Amino acid sequence: SLAGTLYGQHVQTEDGQRTNVFCMTVGYTSCGKGHPLTMLARTLDECGATHLRLGQVTSDSAVEYALRRNPRFALLIDEAGHFFAGVTDTKSTGSPLRSLKPALLELWSSAGGRWKGKQRVPNRDKESEPAVIDDPHVCLFGMTQPQIFFDGVSKTELRDGWLARNLFFISKTRPKPRFVAKSEIPARLRREVLGWRSESEAVTTVAADAAARAVFEAFNDEVYEKMLVADRTGDETNYLYGKALENARRVALILATGRHGGREAIGERDAVYACTLVKYLIGDVIRAVRETVAESPDEKAKKRILQVVAQAGREGISRNELTRKTQFLRKQFRDEYLEDLVEGGELTLSMGKGGMEIYEIGCSE
Repeated sequence: SLAGTLYGQHVQTEDGQRTNVFCMTVGYTSCGKGHPLTMLARTLDECGATHLRLGQVTSDSAVEYALRRNPRFALLIDEAGHFFAGVTDTKSTGSPLRSLKPALLELWSSAGGRWKGKQRVPNRDKESEPAVIDDPHVCLFGMTQPQIFFDGVSKTELRDGWLARNLFFISKTRPKPRFVAKSEIPARLRREVLGWRSESEAVTTVAADAAARAVFEAFNDEVYEKMLVADRTGDETNYLYGKALENARRVALILATGRHGGREAIGERDAVYACTLVKYLIGDVIRAVRETVAESPDEKAKKRILQVVAQAGREGISRNELTRKTQFLRKQFRDEYLEDLVEGGELTLSMGKGGMEIYEIGCSE
């Protein structure tokens, strides 16, 4: 996100891809996910580039105002789960936050082109012309907790391409907190930021060499097949691959520019790394979505039960323990959900010592 912001309006691929990326770190409390956000802001501030970062905004009008002042910036969002829950909440039709997602969706695709703000109704016969921004470049970097974020996500975000545009870096562990000295910005990084912070007068096209093009073509074939599977089976999680190639080309452009300042082509190493990274991140999101995102309260409750059983490990979990950990459910509903999950093969039921019911995930291997 930092590099993508700095290189914005400076470099592009042959097909016009820029370096604007939307990134999100997702992890448990105190796992260290806030450190990159803090250092990104500090780096820009200490290098005289505070104008290249923006805090949380409340509406598309706020984004439009910021773009009028500076068409290139990184949108930094702390506790993004709560923030984007308001952005994507379909029940909050009157909330200004609801206007943000369409604007961000459009801005992700508008870098290198022209973005036009919303047309307002004249106020007291005084017309207000919409903003017209040439070459807008908005990156996003946020952090959140997994339960908070995915509880606020619905399958709508799979269909409209919102999740597909984001690169989610999900931590699956809870490391022990540690106390370390205040991090210093490396001298080389400081020099790079100082060199790239100014506005660009010209855009350099960074082409992909033959080997890199072959990697991208193979990745495109793979992604296309996954999209066809989604069309045939209705598995909407595969729509997360909809922007995979574009994200991979953006990451590869960032890598190539970082090493050579945009003076050399995107190489095979850049393409392989970028495609592998994007594919890995999408796989993590698909697993998270399948485990948590639900279309109805019943589906959500069932997925929560599956999470509780999965957390118990290979030994399974007793009915008594499962009841204690799902007190948010009434007994009648819990019984019905468990029966459905066992009948559907998502849970297995066995008898332990003393006739105690034991639940495990899936079928025994």
